[in-house]
Amino acid sequence: MIRALVLDVDGVLSDGGVILDAGTGEAKRFHSRDGVGIRLALLAGWKVLFLTARSSQPARRRAEELGAEWAIGMTHKESYLDGWLRERSIAWEDAAYVGDDLQDLAVLRRVGWPIAVADGVREVRDAARYVTGVNGGYGAVRDAVEWLLEQEGLREKTVAAFVAAVEGFGVGPKASSSGDPKR
Repeated sequence: MIRALVLDVDGVLSDGGVILDAGTGEAKRFHSRDGVGIRLALLAGWKVLFLTARSSQPARRRAEELGAEWAIGMTHKESYLDGWLRERSIAWEDAAYVGDDLQDLAVLRRVGWPIAVADGVREVRDAARYVTGVNGGYGAVRDAVEWLLEQEGLREKTVAAFVAAVEGFGVGPKASSSGDPKR
């Protein structure tokens, strides 16, 4: 039974590119479909953790926006995750991990649900139980979450709960035939 979804950031939630400005700022591009995927995982009752070796304010902000936990600047991912899972009484076999590169191998080899993004390195794809149909940063997390929900028999129920929540929220003004939202 899946109880935790752990996500690498660079190359999984982003396309792996890092944009640095002339000062101390950093920018990352995140895909909105991955955000919906993370919300689906949370609706399914899973803990969600962003786990990255890189110190990244954009990754922290994105995790906070989505209601996920984050561990930023963790160079020893396996050790950190061991403690994180233990604190939440989650077994390794009940955790899914989405990775793309060599630093993810130790964790991928321990979790019950190892997943690689489509453009992950060969060793990571070989260690995976599932390889997404899209590259990292382009909806790979959403693809992984939907696959995991299917494996658990939760996809239809979770998607319906998400749609009901969105419809009940009433996002934005009502559109009129003239295109003027005030009419």
